[in-house]
Amino acid sequence: MFEQAAIKESYFLQDIESQYAAARACLQAGGSGPEQSAALLQTLLAAEIACVLRYSMMSVSREGLESIWAGTEFQAQAADERAHVQRIAARILALGGKPDYAPAGLLSRHVSPDNAEGALAKQLEENLVAERCVMQLYRELVAYFEDADPDSAALLREIAEDEEAHASDMEDLLATYRQ
Repeated sequence: MFEQAAIKESYFLQDIESQYAAARACLQAGGSGPEQSAALLQTLLAAEIACVLRYSMMSVSREGLESIWAGTEFQAQAADERAHVQRIAARILALGGKPDYAPAGLLSRHVSPDNAEGALAKQLEENLVAERCVMQLYRELVAYFEDADPDSAALLREIAEDEEAHASDMEDLLATYRQ
């Protein structure tokens, strides 16, 4: 889904790509029912956790603290992603599953803010790429759940709308930063 060079440079993009790949593998393996649904939702939960960590970290990075507009936006994005985590976790529980709040293999949870000069532009570009990937995953899972689990489909459709707004926000932030 991503350019391989970009993935190798970013633990965050590696995390998002790995959750996308896990969901695709789960879909290709076939099957249905609450266990399959919970497994697919868990991939979204892990991706959302990676986003919470990323945006929270960016809000307290040097540029996030020095730039009120950036720090405030990242705090708002992190809050939205936390709400997504809560909603997805509640749906996993409703399906009889157990949400994993510490998914194995999340590389970005061990990364500190990049305070290098100009790092914000690169991070914003990575965020935009990740938001687009997550939006694609939501679209695929909405289609999967549409007939078999309309409640999950409705939840994911609502969250996908938020993700589209996040991508638009990232585009705006990037355009403002580059001016």
